[in-house]
Amino acid sequence: MKCRSVACIWSESPPVHKVTATAILDRPATLYTGGSDGTIFWWNLSSTNSDHDIRPVAILCGHTAPISDLGICFPASTLGDEKTSDSSNVAPNSCSANCGSLISACTDGVLCVWGRDTGHCSRRRKMPAWVGSPYMVQSLPENKRYVCVACRFIDSVNLLDHQSLDSVEHGEPQSNKHSKCTVVVIDSYTLTIVQTVFRGTLSIGPFKFMSIVTPVGDMEKESVLIADSFGNFQCVSLLKDTNRNEDMLDDSQKNSCHLEASDWIQDSSEGEVPISFAASGQVLVILYKSHCVFKLVDGSAKIGEISLLDDDVAGCMFLGSDYRRTTPSGDESINIFEETFAVWNIKGYLIMYTVSYSGKTFKHTSLCSVPAVSLHRNVELSFSFVLINQNIVRIESVSVNTGEPSHWKPLVTIWELSNNDEKCHQECKLVGKGSYFDEWFVDTSEGQNGLFRRESVVTSSMVISENDSSPYAIVYGYDSGEIQVLRFNMFSERMEDQEADSCARKQYLSGHTDAILCLAAHQMVRTSTGFNSNIYLISGSKDCTIRIWDLNSGNLVSVMHHHVQPVRQLILPPVHTDYPWSDCFLSVGDDSCVALASLDTLRVERMFPGHPFIPSKVVWDSTRGYLACFSLNHSATSDSSDVLYIWDIKSGARERVLRGSAAQSMFDHFCTSGNKNNVSLSSNERNTSVSSLIMPITDDTGVSQSHPNAQDFSHNAHPITCSCPFPGIATLTFDMTLLMSPRVDSFESPNDTNEVQTSRNGLDRMSNLFKERVAEGPGPYSLNADGGDGLQETSPDATEYTDWAQSLEGCLFRFSLSVLHLWNVDHELDKLLTSEMKLKKPKNFFVASGLLGDRGSLTLTFPGPSATLELWRSSSEFCAIRSLTMVSFAQHMVSLSHSCSAASSALAAFYTRKFAEKFPDIKPPLLQLLISFWQDQNEQVRMAARSLFHCAASRAIPRPLRADNNNNNLSLNSELEEKLPEDLKYEKDDSEMVAWLESFERQDWISCVWGTSQDAMTSHIVVGAALAVWYPSLVKSTLAILCVHPLLKLVMAMNEKYSSTAAEILAEGMESTWSAIISSEIPQLISDIFFQIEHNSVTSVEIRESLVVILLPSLAMADVPSFLNVIERQIWSTASDSPVHIVSLMTLIRVTRGSPRNLAPYLDKVVNFVLQTMDPGNLAMRRICLQNSMATLKELVRVFPMVALNDSSTRLAVGDAIGHINKSIIRVYEMQSMTKIKILDASGPPGLPTLLGGVSETTVNTAISVLSFSPDGEGLIAFSEHGLMIRWWSLGSVWWEKLSRNLVPVQCTKLIFVPPWEGFSPTSTRSSVMASVMGNGKHFSQDNSRDLSEIDRLKALLHNLDLSYRLEWDGGRKVLLKRHGQELGTFQL
Repeated sequence: MKCRSVACIWSESPPVHKVTATAILDRPATLYTGGSDGTIFWWNLSSTNSDHDIRPVAILCGHTAPISDLGICFPASTLGDEKTSDSSNVAPNSCSANCGSLISACTDGVLCVWGRDTGHCSRRRKMPAWVGSPYMVQSLPENKRYVCVACRFIDSVNLLDHQSLDSVEHGEPQSNKHSKCTVVVIDSYTLTIVQTVFRGTLSIGPFKFMSIVTPVGDMEKESVLIADSFGNFQCVSLLKDTNRNEDMLDDSQKNSCHLEASDWIQDSSEGEVPISFAASGQVLVILYKSHCVFKLVDGSAKIGEISLLDDDVAGCMFLGSDYRRTTPSGDESINIFEETFAVWNIKGYLIMYTVSYSGKTFKHTSLCSVPAVSLHRNVELSFSFVLINQNIVRIESVSVNTGEPSHWKPLVTIWELSNNDEKCHQECKLVGKGSYFDEWFVDTSEGQNGLFRRESVVTSSMVISENDSSPYAIVYGYDSGEIQVLRFNMFSERMEDQEADSCARKQYLSGHTDAILCLAAHQMVRTSTGFNSNIYLISGSKDCTIRIWDLNSGNLVSVMHHHVQPVRQLILPPVHTDYPWSDCFLSVGDDSCVALASLDTLRVERMFPGHPFIPSKVVWDSTRGYLACFSLNHSATSDSSDVLYIWDIKSGARERVLRGSAAQSMFDHFCTSGNKNNVSLSSNERNTSVSSLIMPITDDTGVSQSHPNAQDFSHNAHPITCSCPFPGIATLTFDMTLLMSPRVDSFESPNDTNEVQTSRNGLDRMSNLFKERVAEGPGPYSLNADGGDGLQETSPDATEYTDWAQSLEGCLFRFSLSVLHLWNVDHELDKLLTSEMKLKKPKNFFVASGLLGDRGSLTLTFPGPSATLELWRSSSEFCAIRSLTMVSFAQHMVSLSHSCSAASSALAAFYTRKFAEKFPDIKPPLLQLLISFWQDQNEQVRMAARSLFHCAASRAIPRPLRADNNNNNLSLNSELEEKLPEDLKYEKDDSEMVAWLESFERQDWISCVWGTSQDAMTSHIVVGAALAVWYPSLVKSTLAILCVHPLLKLVMAMNEKYSSTAAEILAEGMESTWSAIISSEIPQLISDIFFQIEHNSVTSVEIRESLVVILLPSLAMADVPSFLNVIERQIWSTASDSPVHIVSLMTLIRVTRGSPRNLAPYLDKVVNFVLQTMDPGNLAMRRICLQNSMATLKELVRVFPMVALNDSSTRLAVGDAIGHINKSIIRVYEMQSMTKIKILDASGPPGLPTLLGGVSETTVNTAISVLSFSPDGEGLIAFSEHGLMIRWWSLGSVWWEKLSRNLVPVQCTKLIFVPPWEGFSPTSTRSSVMASVMGNGKHFSQDNSRDLSEIDRLKALLHNLDLSYRLEWDGGRKVLLKRHGQELGTFQL
């Protein structure tokens, strides 16, 4: 398991967002808007009475191309989950549903599924190349787990850019030629293709609209209705079986998947070009410039029409809440269709109609309208509409600079629909308005090049990392040509002009005259004049120039003019590139030219011209010395238009040219067959402005569905990973495990051992460090003690750390805490952190929170406390990860520096409970996620996970497990007593708990910690069992019965992550919870554990320790007779040198210490077993067990006063702790032969039962309370609390020898009655002769002895058994009796 916390650093300028698709969810009202740059914004639409609060929460990062469509799906549909209306009721670019998950599609073929509450990406996958580019998504009405995806192919009509698709609405289509199309059905849980509905060339033109048609009339199956840009329609049937997985089909099989190609085809008869489409049930609407035509989807003629006064219409949609009913009329039925329909124009004016159709009658009535937006000069607008809770939500995309690159910003307004049926065509009331940039934080401080205006837009950004292990600076490139460098003070030398309490300082670079399009930073290794430690910043601009800057001084080094069009991409050399190529870089321009330039000579060394199109993918293979440039033709008319050029880096010659599918195949082979660290596309994001989302996404089905994160895209073994998913957004991912590793040198990747080790103490010292490295050799250098930055307070206990390691660890820890901590919530805690830990609050940059998703996807909150708190309120996964990280850090800081103990304790308390007390509405940490870290290798992490579990358990109990009310919360024991005779049957409502315990789908937290589906199910079992043991009053009473057997299977499965935890929970609740349920299975469990030990099946040390040290003793305490029977069988059934004998002895020691009273009735068996392991006749067993056997005997003598060993350890006496009054004996063993040599009679004197008030002679009671050998070892004295008697056996050595091996019971030499001492109270287990005299014996006999069963009486005796009696010899013939250390009397023998 991996715990990685994400922090997001935003630029001063809000991001650009032109809305291309929308979706909406209810309860609570949530809006999603997809943008042309691949971003998805998550908005909360909360309402109070008449006011509506529109607040942006987070940005969902999973796509790098325009969002083509958003939809609603149910990744794990179960009964009762699909509470949503038909998704075909809404417009193509919007969806409405009450609950579910968001599915997003973009034009580059990537699909993502986002969680409903958390915004977390649970699945991310790239569609196979043969499918094409996804254009529309819609879930199937009958089973919303499956989603129908319509895909287009790139040709002269179907352009890739979604914005160009929208532009077709307002102009004539370019062609009416037939186009290629693919329609597939995918499983939204795995994002695998389960059915290919259609693949081939449509009989109509390029499709523009898709809808799922339910069966009607002669139709037997659901169908997919496809419409083209000219109003022509084609319908394709769906197969009923959607369980097929067709990802691995070959082309011939895929082409055969549309044999049922078309049910019917209908040509347009209107003679006009349609603008938009909408469908609801069996009714289809085609929107033209001046009217709307309504048709039935079965291919019949139109059923109605609405004339429009406005010629600038832009779109239409059904608003849901469709109402259909069937009224019998003779032998036929009349279908009545009623629906609300809306049309809007390019100015945002919307009008709503009520549309009804019955038989041949079509009616429509105008309801209300939303006013238009007043247009300003140089302002461009686009609109989308959705309906939620009887309100219309209008999403406006506004661009204020039409002459420059579009600066699109969204504006969301909510309009209340009129409920007055008497008045027609009323204007809707504005009840809410919001936009993310209204409250954006803008820094008004002057830079060295002037003030950054709010209108500035970040066009490129990157994070500079020192050896990929710590962030050094963030660089923002603006559309104005300005460059801003945000340098972190924690990893650089202090500057005179920086704030002492600030985490970062700013630096401005100017020189470009147009937008910055790409950035890169490179650490120089050597130059022609020697070694150079400078970091160079390279910037490519729309002004066709490349500028090289020295980041140390901020000076311009050189300007390059070798491109004649904008520079789009900069590529750095791979890691293991030899000199001089290691100090070179590649630049890609819009002139289709690739150039190789040197930072050493500051000139262009190679030119690679002649590409027919702009190279979209460039990979540098330094191992083989090749350069692969792949060019996509976005206006191609055939598949052979994609071109791959392969160049020789050294000679500059073109080696090969490939086209079409061969080009794509060769490029993929080129990427995967070379050095993985060199040619991986994701390597381009290291110290460049390439988006971190551009990385290989597994699109095959070879990856097991039970391992959704089989490919870890955060594979770099560095404590802090830096990336920029979009311009202006920098993410820092903190790996908790690596940050808490004891050795900082483990942070360095093995592949980087020959690389220059960059110091964390400032770039100004790099030159000296490089010189030192040259003198010392190629090995990594170390920093002297005086080279630290003064931020780390080293712990005296950490003497094994080098000074450099201590300084680095201190920097990383303080920086991590400064960025991840939630400031300005607890001001007293903030003061402690800044004064004691020397943390610095982020002041010059805007920090937000985030959550990692599947395959590199991210969920990042907007800056500001409200958005971050909203993530705490909505995501249990985020709460668990962030709380676990912060509490673990706090506990680790205590171990590093005791001077920070007060601040560390306060920090841990804040994230454990105080934060939840201050904000009660935040989500509790997810218990399943915390459970997965209970066996973490780091002790601090284990402690933090357990503390958080117990603090959050009462609030975080899953709903299926939570008890309904206190009246039903019966105690477990009483409940079990009622249910055990019924063979452990549970009620019907327990099926909900069973379903939860066995569930593994819809577990977003799995991808958060890189887990598997097995982790999901096992964590549910462990959580249920833990709650049943520790919080039985808060959960349903039968939960323990349902959990125990899965928990036992989990223990015996020897799972490294969960078996130890399961064993601990079984041991913890064995006495109170589990023993009553599995009493009959305990002997078999003990035998199974011994079997695993005998055959060395337990390979993990942790599991072995949990079984032997924790679980086995608890099982033995729960059923001592069964345990003793099993270990006695092991003596004869296993080898003499078997490890099970040692385990048995160690278990006896633990049982003796943990539950001595349960072992008291079986002391004779215990001693016999121990003596058998020391049998002189079995030398093999004696040799391996002697030490442990003697330790066991000494522990028995120490704990049980009725077991005595003489001073010379030659004789052992064992008395009956519990026994019959007239059958109690004392056994004496000889320690050399390990055999029984004497039996001493300790039965009561004649008449004792009568004196005890009628107690039967066969009644079980306490017999021998304490034994002691005389100092010479030839006498034995015994005291019995029952009867208050002292017995003395005076046995000379001659007598011992004469009667050796004679087992006839020997009567005592002397019997002394002990008078009751002050405070002595006779009870059911401590009756004496005096008790009968005082009149209490009869009362006890009638009320207790006759009413209690023998089992209950034995339990009561064991519960009250007093093991504190001791006999001490005072002189030769005097003995002192003590109890609890107090003297009770001295007796003369």
